[in-house]
Amino acid sequence: MGARSYFLLDNEILSTDEIYSQRQGAVNDDQFILAEKTILVVDDNPINLSVAEKTLSKFGAHALKAFSAKEGLQAFHANPVDVVLMDLHMPLIDGFEATKMIREKQAFQDRPVPILAYTTYSYDEVSDAIKKYQLDGYIGKPFTQTQVLETILSAIS
Repeated sequence: MGARSYFLLDNEILSTDEIYSQRQGAVNDDQFILAEKTILVVDDNPINLSVAEKTLSKFGAHALKAFSAKEGLQAFHANPVDVVLMDLHMPLIDGFEATKMIREKQAFQDRPVPILAYTTYSYDEVSDAIKKYQLDGYIGKPFTQTQVLETILSAIS
């Protein structure tokens, strides 16, 4: 049977091979879109930290990982970061309180950075709190690479 399919896109007929090549080119174009960006990921789940680190590295970003809100606060104080991905549900200090604490730091006052909710909660569950604590965006877990990239680019532009 047929080994190739054809599609009509923008009045062009393209084979699956041509579409794949174009998509690969788009992925390669995005490969370094976050180069020279340092992103602090605060999450109490080591698997989530690893997934976030691998996702961010695909786009050229350097990920700083913090396993708790306390570690996140220390990392924010010790390192210049461009974006913070903040898990909202953590023991002891939740992500909302950690966001408030970061915003109070002099380093944040001198150089504000976007802080994005990075959570398993649905947006509807946390939208009021996101506004109250002035988080700059929302990334739901599980996430797609596109969602992460678009949310970060929107926050830093």
